[in-house]
Amino acid sequence: MKNKIIILFFSLFLLIPVSKAEDKDFKIPDLKEIKKNIRDYNSHLYYPYLIKRFLNNDTTFTLKELRHLYLGYSYQEGYNPYRVNKHPEEIMKLYAQPSHTEAECDTIINYATQLLNNFPFDLRQMHLLAYAYNTKGEKDKARIWTTKMRQMLEAIRSTGDGKSPETAWFVINSTHEYDIINSIGYKADKYIFVEPAYDFIEISENPDKTEGFYFNVSRMLKEYERKYKEN
Repeated sequence: MKNKIIILFFSLFLLIPVSKAEDKDFKIPDLKEIKKNIRDYNSHLYYPYLIKRFLNNDTTFTLKELRHLYLGYSYQEGYNPYRVNKHPEEIMKLYAQPSHTEAECDTIINYATQLLNNFPFDLRQMHLLAYAYNTKGEKDKARIWTTKMRQMLEAIRSTGDGKSPETAWFVINSTHEYDIINSIGYKADKYIFVEPAYDFIEISENPDKTEGFYFNVSRMLKEYERKYKEN
């Protein structure tokens, strides 16, 4: 069942053309600048403006705005760096099915929407919404969620190239590490933490002979220390 669920989670990523070469144009984010901008009421990067646009399904974001939207979320009080969604057994069985009826798609949509209300950048739930709406024939809604998912992937990819700690991709949720790897056609194999604030994900044997990718988890660690460690 686990393998079937993984296929359902990530099959749509294979339909999103994300070039491996585009990482050459990455820009390592200035977190201090992002923090300042998202708190400036007079800026178009003010966080309440950005998140309102996102929740209203605005798909016209620039890459700079997306970077502020994604990384800026880690400065919000509701941010939980290690949030884990535990799915009920009936939902897991539903995910494992090879196909779904319209009623089952409605169940997937309702459940995914609930989880996105708790964490608006859950890429796997975005994928499930796109899948369910597409299966129901609601192409416009499916397109919106596919676009939003792709924009988040691009926002992360624009922060580095993943080839070294110095150019690691910045993430605010550990599941995004695996989402990125799957989106560029690799399969994660093993996780290693690298001091002081990096995850290295080894990948399975591949024609490129790529060993793995680095992810910067500094925001996750800092917020965990600030909010949750004493608990």
